[in-house]
Amino acid sequence: MSSKYQLLSVEQDAKTVKGGQYGYLTGILLLAPATEADGHTNLCPMASAECRQACLYGAGMAGVFPSIKAARIEKTLAYLANPKDFVARLARDIEILRTEASKRGLKPAVRLNGTSDLPKLARELAARFQDIQFYDYTKIPKAHQRVTDNYHLTFSFSGENLADCKRALKYGINVAVVFSGTLPETWHGYKVINGDLSDLRFTDPVGVVVGLKTKGEARKMAAGGFVQIGQ
Repeated sequence: MSSKYQLLSVEQDAKTVKGGQYGYLTGILLLAPATEADGHTNLCPMASAECRQACLYGAGMAGVFPSIKAARIEKTLAYLANPKDFVARLARDIEILRTEASKRGLKPAVRLNGTSDLPKLARELAARFQDIQFYDYTKIPKAHQRVTDNYHLTFSFSGENLADCKRALKYGINVAVVFSGTLPETWHGYKVINGDLSDLRFTDPVGVVVGLKTKGEARKMAAGGFVQIGQ
């Protein structure tokens, strides 16, 4: 199926593919994070050093086949060189995703910041396709000001933004936190749910912490910062 799409990855990763059992077909855009693409343009402006170390950009098959990272860098450079054309190509992919989902009796869902944090890009496409559910994780503060009826945001703990996390929760924005070991029942007084069951964050109850177990490089990191201590 992936050959149908120029930019979106569909049913190509272990996390988003889980959405099928809940009735969703998810398309995710995977770019090169932070300054990985050109050495200076930062696609993840609020990423901490630990966050960069633990980034899933190099996890899974991307850590095995260099061509995967190269393709993500190529996509990112294409976006930086001509954002208008890139958005047009993304729109084409989203239309294909919508058609494919309909044929299979599923609902389309789109995550445009799989390994980036570009609110402008996501909001532009969400506004264009108001019948499709968009969602992202973000570390950029005041996420509650960027959500719309069809664009859902989950704030992410970086190890350095606890105050912003607490503020997000007060405004009804859930917070994703990576834990070592078993997920705790609560984190700073908020109920922790298992965020690894699916990637469909817009289906989560409001006012919770989305617990994620360590993956990739995060497994090697000491708990207490970006990786929080589980049970």
